Amino acid sequence: MAAIELSAREAATLVRVLESYIPELTTERVATDHRQWHAELKEQEAILGDLLKRLKAVTP
Repeated sequence: MAAIELSAREAATLVRVLESYIPELTTERVATDHRQWHAELKEQEAILGDLLKRLKAVTP
């Protein structure tokens, strides 16, 4: 497992970016008819959603 240290400002910025990007990713995933691309987007969405949840748990 890789680990990085983020300042509070960096973590807060990353939270805002993920909160903005994930809904766009969801919209793109829902709109695609290509099964492989849909699966890849769904996996990315799950990974980023988990990262967002973990960041929010440790960000004041």
